[in-house]
Amino acid sequence: MGVEENKQVVRSWFDAVNEGREDDILALTTEDFQFKTMARAPEWLLYNWNRDEFAKVPSTMSQLLTAPIQLNIVDMTAEGDRVAVEAETDSEMLNGRRYNNAYHFVFKLRGGKFYEVREYSCSHLAQTCFGAIEPSNPEASKMAAV
Repeated sequence: MGVEENKQVVRSWFDAVNEGREDDILALTTEDFQFKTMARAPEWLLYNWNRDEFAKVPSTMSQLLTAPIQLNIVDMTAEGDRVAVEAETDSEMLNGRRYNNAYHFVFKLRGGKFYEVREYSCSHLAQTCFGAIEPSNPEASKMAAV
């Protein structure tokens, strides 16, 4: 696939996240898919998720927000099989906190699907807003203490 096609696949992921379409998120990943956060601390933010966990993250996070999470593309650059995206979100949490994170994602594609996504974001903000995000057990996900 070419650069423009790869960028469209990434846009499709943002649409699926923003519309809560877990099956579509899953369909955009390869069987050997891996998601990694590039945070350095705290330890609970050092995620390394498979495709099933990755697909559940938006709905899991949204359970702790007053409205479903919305990720907005700020800018996008692509070369070869890689697409880099600056994105942001601005959400209100159920505990009244504001979750307005900025992200940099690196998507690596093979055959029109992601085989790896790396996320860079503000781990301090994530830590102060969330206590844990556990897509394999959404009931265990929680907000940080107020």
